[in-house]
Amino acid sequence: MIIGRFLSPNYHIRVLKLNKFKPEEIVDGFRRRGAHVSEFPRDIDIELAIESFMASSYGDYVYVLKFPKGRLFLARHTKRLHEKKWPNSGRYIARDENGLKRFLLREVSRKSMVIIEVPRIIIWGAVWWLVWSYFREYPLGTFLLFFIGFFLDDLLKVLEYSVLGYCRD
Repeated sequence: MIIGRFLSPNYHIRVLKLNKFKPEEIVDGFRRRGAHVSEFPRDIDIELAIESFMASSYGDYVYVLKFPKGRLFLARHTKRLHEKKWPNSGRYIARDENGLKRFLLREVSRKSMVIIEVPRIIIWGAVWWLVWSYFREYPLGTFLLFFIGFFLDDLLKVLEYSVLGYCRD
């Protein structure tokens, strides 16, 4: 939450896994509240479908609605929507439209997810290698790393945000 205020993101993204709900009820509820909702088409190019969704809708709040049997809906609104019944889900922030597009590609396609996650794995790998190489000789360093780990996590979020264009909120 503090990172979100510090980075001042353009987009707030929420991924909802709604396995216990019927798609019609949730989609109608989003539409009644004024959100632009569209079912994600699987029969056309994924990037084209995402660009079409982004061009045809507006708002700072983007919702990825995942239902059973692979049904996926994308929703966008100018205000934050929240229900107490919704399961705890992933909350993300995106810097700009490119970060939003990269995130949506990651969420809708497994192939794109693997390609997009490579830089994130490299970032985490480099940080862990640096930490491991420095602290393996100093046992006290491992103890201190436990206490500064929260700060390190926030620092990694800022790094992901600047490199990938999105990060977990």
